[in-house]
Amino acid sequence: MTRVAHLEVVEVPGDIRAGRAERKLHALLVDEATGLARQGPLVSRTPDGLFEGDLRCDRVTVPAFPTGCGPVYWLFVAEAEEAPDAQALAPALLALAGTLGDRPPLGALCYGTPQDTSGGIRFSMLSDHPDPQGLPPLDQPVVDEAALTPEQRQWRREGVVLLKGFLGDDLLDPYIKRREQVDRALGWITPTPYMQVEELRRICLHPPLMAIMNSLIGEEMMLHLNLTGWASTERNWHQDEYLSPPFVNGWYAAVWIALDRIDPDSGPFEYVPGSHRWPLLQGERVRQFMSAAERDRVTGTTGSASWPHLTQRYVTPAIEAEIAAQGVETRRFLGEKGDVLIWHGRLMHRGSAPNRPGVERRSLIGHYTGVNHRPDMPNRRFDHGGYYAVFDYPLK
Repeated sequence: MTRVAHLEVVEVPGDIRAGRAERKLHALLVDEATGLARQGPLVSRTPDGLFEGDLRCDRVTVPAFPTGCGPVYWLFVAEAEEAPDAQALAPALLALAGTLGDRPPLGALCYGTPQDTSGGIRFSMLSDHPDPQGLPPLDQPVVDEAALTPEQRQWRREGVVLLKGFLGDDLLDPYIKRREQVDRALGWITPTPYMQVEELRRICLHPPLMAIMNSLIGEEMMLHLNLTGWASTERNWHQDEYLSPPFVNGWYAAVWIALDRIDPDSGPFEYVPGSHRWPLLQGERVRQFMSAAERDRVTGTTGSASWPHLTQRYVTPAIEAEIAAQGVETRRFLGEKGDVLIWHGRLMHRGSAPNRPGVERRSLIGHYTGVNHRPDMPNRRFDHGGYYAVFDYPLK
């Protein structure tokens, strides 16, 4: 049962593809009331906004159901060489559902058009300009741009720095070989694989990379998160910093490293140049539109708050409307092996949906904060060319 209209995405906790990597699985959604059915790919992923623990979910994306469908849908998974005709199978599937007796509702997250918003939640209602006091030097209102390096000027103007051919094969290939041993498109589940994977740590703390990042932010940076998937996260438009404590206040950056040529159909990284100067999404403002039950909800066995995931249903359309209202361009990062993109913690960006599910997007992502702006991460070490936060998560 779902409260959204025009259902088009369902996420179910679990990982049905675990141990079935070679099997062709297809998801079928059937509306109980009308018998309308939709078929779509089944993709294992980490839910939006969740970067820790062992949680995985299966995402199903289908053409949107029309008005009048719902609120009860049945979800089936079929193994077949070719995508089945969901509508032709719908009567038999509903008949099968009728023989199953009372079934508990599936603990799924559903996305479509929120019935209770009607597009009424605007970006200005979710965001605010942060206090400029204490911002990094390049984020100050007045800066002598004549004294800046080319990278610093691009950072101040666009909120990104592009470094073509910055990392060599001798640095990347040992990690690629190690990562190929992980039989999951999303890579390691652990949010800090740099603790155990030396080949990864060597890349993310590469001295020339750290030197540029330090010059952009204005202090030594500290690695504290990696995303090692070779598929798009499909995390929709957001700013990283609103998921961090308020004391971070701009002293944040992330790095996207291409490990191969990025296929345009793989779901490339997309961003809005200059959007790091927009108001910042504010957690409390975003959460005000949640129900009390949603605000208290946590995810799986990790105890992580689910609000970044649940609120995406209205955060995304609010940001899309803001992009349209400002008439700004969006860009894709179609890197070649060794290319690096560094982005601002307040840059609006997303992992776009792949045009062809299953196409690899070989990349490595690292998130960093200034060492003086993470009192919640007191344990850190220095290795190669920079600091990293120390955690005791096992490598999984």
